[in-house]
Amino acid sequence: MKHFEKSLGKNKFIILSLAAIFIVAIIVRFAYFPKNVYFSYDQARDFYFAEDILKGDLRIIGPPSAASDKLFPGPLSLYIYAFIQFLFGKDPETYSIFFRLYNALGIFLVYLIGSKLFDKKVGVLSASLYAFSYEQSQYTLLMSHQPLAVLSVLIMYLGLTMLLFEKKVKGLIVAALGLGLSIQFHYVYIFIIPSIFALLYVLRKQIPKLKTKNILTAFILFSVCLSTYVVSELKFNFRFITTLFSSSANSKLYLGEAFYATNRFVYDSFLADYKYTIYVLFLIMVVFAYFIFRTKFKEKGMFLFLWFVGGILPSLLSGTKGYYYSASASVSLLILFSIIIVFVYRSNKVLACVLFLAVLFNNYYLMLNQNPKGPNLEIVIQPGMLLPAEKKAIDYIYQNAKQKSFSVNALSVPLNINTTWSYLFEWYGKENYGYIPIWSVKPAEGFPGNLAYESSRSKLPDTQFVIIEPLNGIRDVDKAKFFAEESYFTKIVEEKEFGTITVQKREKI
Repeated sequence: MKHFEKSLGKNKFIILSLAAIFIVAIIVRFAYFPKNVYFSYDQARDFYFAEDILKGDLRIIGPPSAASDKLFPGPLSLYIYAFIQFLFGKDPETYSIFFRLYNALGIFLVYLIGSKLFDKKVGVLSASLYAFSYEQSQYTLLMSHQPLAVLSVLIMYLGLTMLLFEKKVKGLIVAALGLGLSIQFHYVYIFIIPSIFALLYVLRKQIPKLKTKNILTAFILFSVCLSTYVVSELKFNFRFITTLFSSSANSKLYLGEAFYATNRFVYDSFLADYKYTIYVLFLIMVVFAYFIFRTKFKEKGMFLFLWFVGGILPSLLSGTKGYYYSASASVSLLILFSIIIVFVYRSNKVLACVLFLAVLFNNYYLMLNQNPKGPNLEIVIQPGMLLPAEKKAIDYIYQNAKQKSFSVNALSVPLNINTTWSYLFEWYGKENYGYIPIWSVKPAEGFPGNLAYESSRSKLPDTQFVIIEPLNGIRDVDKAKFFAEESYFTKIVEEKEFGTITVQKREKI
């Protein structure tokens, strides 16, 4: 009876600890909300696709990829957006709430992995570091398909932990589900498969005896997750596989990009100074080597090391340094650091507390400096496209239009595409002011957006506005051409700035 009461007391403490950690994760992710809700072309495009799904236009491919016009992720993210839109409407803030809550749920997965690999102390510490992670807080600010893979990658490693260290065959099924969902959210996670095979080979003695039905169930579940790729390949003449293999034939290893991504893990999680991150990285490698070769945790150390390597492989093989190519890879380092804290605490409690608080402070410092401004430049090409500023710009436009018809043009990224502002005017403008503007030029074809346009400048209303987005990624020659054309037909009456967005009120010459 006493043993039962003691066990119950421990479980109650763990439950309360996780509840507290989850609350911290929520607070961290909702800090500065809704001021730091990021909304640009990618978000508007995807939310239009979600609207189309609700109208019956079912999709078998996801949003376009920056890597190639023939490579697409799976469409699951768009169906998630459609469900959110069906329940709550088109306000981007509701999508942002979902992403913040979704990412916060990762604390439970991190706890399970840490506690199953080592013990509950490591699990709680790892979950705490995840809750207070700058890197994860940045993931929550990007409303896109890539950050959705954070949880699915964690599910995959949870399954592998169950399989290899608890000898549970259902771990294979959980891992297959996690990997399948990760690839569904972004095809780049195909690149972590080599590290998984390496992990299974190195730790093959840890694998329990698997029955045919276990392997078949895992394979079927994995195949279901990838079924949209199969259907789209059949429909589009295997363009994905053809493009992928043609790229692989000319591929090389991008060591510089891989090293940069690795260095960024250290910067974001442990020490925000690139002058010293290389030394911290060296210490991490030493600790990995110590765990693998000098302790009883050899297999677990190898597991964490290959997890870490798996997060670098997408950058090594694709040459892309993006955050979202390494979702959850740094969690392996958080777990490793938690083990160190537990070991140090046994002999020097003060030092352990100082180390732990120093890492929390590093993350707090980065969040304090960046998160009010939204996603950083390494996540998005147009930092500063924040929804509150966009709404203020639209309010200014309508208030100056004084309920009369008006036209709008924008110097946008991508060029000549009005998807972002079309969505904002159709949602926010129409909802609050009852009508929408005319677009003053013909936008590029094939992109979402429903604003009517008038290609004859002489037929446009007298009141006209030009919106200037943050100019990152726009060539000087394109800027000059845009303003030369505008100034040929109109002159500036007034110019206002709303954060990084500028609005010019113009009138005909």
